[in-house]
Amino acid sequence: MSAQIPVVETFVSLQGEGPSAGEPALFLRLGNCNLNCTWCDTRHSWDWDAFDRAEEVENVDARDLSARVIRELPDTVHLLVLTGGEPLLNQNVVVPVLREIKEHRPDLRVEVETNGTIAPTPSLVELVHLFVVSPKLHNSGIAEKRRLRVPVLARFSESPSILKFVVAGPADVQEAADVARSVGFPGDRVWVMPETTTAADVGSLIAAVAPAAIRAGFKVSSRLHLLAWGDTRGT
Repeated sequence: MSAQIPVVETFVSLQGEGPSAGEPALFLRLGNCNLNCTWCDTRHSWDWDAFDRAEEVENVDARDLSARVIRELPDTVHLLVLTGGEPLLNQNVVVPVLREIKEHRPDLRVEVETNGTIAPTPSLVELVHLFVVSPKLHNSGIAEKRRLRVPVLARFSESPSILKFVVAGPADVQEAADVARSVGFPGDRVWVMPETTTAADVGSLIAAVAPAAIRAGFKVSSRLHLLAWGDTRGT
């Protein structure tokens, strides 16, 4: 039997965050996460106390998932975003899916959004154009020993990757700078992004953190999907 993969949703939209912001993409969201950030905006992918896993997650055969993504991927879209939850929990079963997809669409770039606590296998690294690694800061409400794995982040620094920190104010930017420095990421490979699920707050939070980000040499990410569609699933 082929491996079963916990799929929450697939949809085509614009990438709203980070270095590929504004680019059309197909999102493949997988279920389950090894962290539980207080501000998480995709709790339906892992919080089985608040959501019904049977309703939110479909266990999909790996071969069927490859075919589904190929079928749903428009010819005009050249980016696949693997996200979660924490997609690296399922990386071993995802690798053959990505291989099959890229055989049909060799033009496709693959980005993986991860919290940076699980190291990627060499098999996954060779299929991924960019790892968008989002280490969690104190504002996540998670103990540091759970959310920061320095050896793992240092390994990501040797792969095509950037760091993307969720920040609520200037102090978070300084914390992000300390983390980035400790794991070998220079400022030009670091983004900071406002912690909000409300479109009205995006601009004011960017203004609040911009001076600290400029001093640190970081880039600042907006959240285009919030500005366009608000806190709506599948956008």
